[in-house]
Amino acid sequence: MRIVNFVAVALMLACASYAGAAEPDKNCTLGAAYGQIVPTDCSVFWENAGKIHCFSSEAAKAEFLKNPEENLKKAMAFREKMMAPENKTAAAMEKLSAEQVREMLKKASPSNIVDFSGKDLSYNDLRGLDLRYGKFVDTNLFGADLRGSNFSGADLTKAYMNLARLENVNLSGANLTDATIFQAIFDKTNFKGANLSNARVIGTLGNVDMSGATIKKGRFGLDVGNQPMGQMKFDSVGGNFANADFEGADLNIAAFTFGNLSGANLRNTNMNRADLNQANLTGADLTGADLTNAEVDGAIFKDVKGLETVKGFDTVKGKCVGCK
Repeated sequence: MRIVNFVAVALMLACASYAGAAEPDKNCTLGAAYGQIVPTDCSVFWENAGKIHCFSSEAAKAEFLKNPEENLKKAMAFREKMMAPENKTAAAMEKLSAEQVREMLKKASPSNIVDFSGKDLSYNDLRGLDLRYGKFVDTNLFGADLRGSNFSGADLTKAYMNLARLENVNLSGANLTDATIFQAIFDKTNFKGANLSNARVIGTLGNVDMSGATIKKGRFGLDVGNQPMGQMKFDSVGGNFANADFEGADLNIAAFTFGNLSGANLRNTNMNRADLNQANLTGADLTGADLTNAEVDGAIFKDVKGLETVKGFDTVKGKCVGCK
């Protein structure tokens, strides 16, 4: 099911947005209808009332045409919002090739930070690069192949990393505040000590390392209003979240099966229906957290703080270890 969902999302986000025939901007219409900026080549299109509506796959087009009037209304509203002076469209971003990025990085050093802020690096092959001395504020990294690259300590504030390849990527200590990482491909991805405050993270993360990370008000929960092609959520089996600061985060329906949450700050988090089966919460702080209908079978609750203040604890499913 996870593979099916991933393919569905890839198809949905691989389309191009509404644009007039005379001045196409080649950003995803279906994506725009759901608040996404996705550049593409407009190889598949639908013409209506003298306007061209672009898609890169027939599946995306078919999904859009299930409710064209409503979808177009949402897409146009989003496009107008992004055209406001304080915002940027992907079309307005300067597109850099992988070759240009590599050439610019030759001059990078601790005393010479190369600024890629606001640039479009989407779909580029950036594997194995040392990106520690780059600045990526509001950078479009959609679909970029970043496998084995090193972003440790880099500034990725508001970066857009949907569907990026993040296997073996080092993001330790990076600033990912307000970043969007939607259905990227993870494997042994290192977020140790990173700042993911208010970041939007959805996908199957597996054994990701977010130990010591700051994830205050992180948005990892299921977004019911943005599920047009199947349920997508944060799902990490065996991930390391020891001593991570999740205070105030939305973790509803998130899966932390066999995960290490020891010493984690989970104060005031929304963990409604979260999967905590076999997770280790030793010494975690659950003060004010909502665990309504959460699954806790085999979860270790030894020395957990604030358990008496947890909301919905009488509704949890399964038998946890060390909890009363």
